[in-house]
Amino acid sequence: MEQVRDSRMASITKLQDIELAEARQKLMIYSALDKRVPLEAFFQIRDNPGITFNEIVREVKAKKALVAYHLGIMKATGLVTFTYERKGQKTSSYNLTDLGKKFAKELAAAIK
Repeated sequence: MEQVRDSRMASITKLQDIELAEARQKLMIYSALDKRVPLEAFFQIRDNPGITFNEIVREVKAKKALVAYHLGIMKATGLVTFTYERKGQKTSSYNLTDLGKKFAKELAAAIK
């Protein structure tokens, strides 16, 4: 009987740890997108996979340094990836990660 209780307690603790980790991840995502510039940049990347840094800056209408800062936070949060490509000159292109795509769907569902 004691072993069953210990097993249940371990299962509950594991579930709580998972829920806590998911809550922390959501809070990090919300924090990363809580302003106009990062949210608009996120939607630009969602709507235009492979968009370049300069295109994001142009579409978001913000300073390069500010956009770069927020893209760095989104990358650190796991929402976006970027790659360097050579098209006459070095450019970086941005795409949503699987986590970013999942969050974009959740956000779209919440807005509707």
